[in-house]
Amino acid sequence: MVETTKRQEWNNRQQKGLDIVGTGNIVQISESVFVVKGSQNKVYRVFNYKPIKVGNKMTDDKWACECWDYKARCRKAGIDCKHITASKLFVTLHGKW
Repeated sequence: MVETTKRQEWNNRQQKGLDIVGTGNIVQISESVFVVKGSQNKVYRVFNYKPIKVGNKMTDDKWACECWDYKARCRKAGIDCKHITASKLFVTLHGKW
């Protein structure tokens, strides 16, 4: 039951991310910063932290968002909020900066 709810929440965020990209409510302002307008007309910045070399290993590509959902739930659960999802889709569709 809990797993089904988490999957539904993830699917919901994915759909909302698609909707954001579809309506054009996202702008990439630098190589690593996106401005995303959410469903309630609030604007959030999404940050993409590129991998860096630490010792002999490379870190993972990291994403972060200013929204409450990311800070309160998504970051802890290791999932993307709709704004991060939209930013990743934007990069996939339009290429890198």
